[in-house]
Amino acid sequence: MLRDSCWRVGARLCFLRAGVRAAAESGRRALVSCIDRAALPTASIGLNEEQKEFQKVAFNFAAREMAPHTAEWDQKELFPVDVMRKAAQLGFGGVYMRTDVGGSGLSRLDASVIFEALATGCTSTTAYISIHK
Repeated sequence: MLRDSCWRVGARLCFLRAGVRAAAESGRRALVSCIDRAALPTASIGLNEEQKEFQKVAFNFAAREMAPHTAEWDQKELFPVDVMRKAAQLGFGGVYMRTDVGGSGLSRLDASVIFEALATGCTSTTAYISIHK
């Protein structure tokens, strides 16, 4: 069973590498997502209603505000300050911080749901948000 799981993960990584390599060889940047869009409805199994709402808002934000610009940010080495501010306005900044000091006061699970959804738009911007609270 573990061997099958490892094989599936390895196959997915090979597929991901092939997609990145093809984009690099063509001279174009491509958005490559590790999350299968067809599987998104099942991505919320086991989450409570509030977490499902966090996930929905984060997926929509990532698709609308991040994904269309990811390649440009990377190519031009831009830091998307305006997008970071919009994310903070939605409560995606300071997710671990207590509410009495201006944070969202969310749990680690809540944060991981949000960051996973945001990463479908731009992994590096999401990493910055997650690291720098």
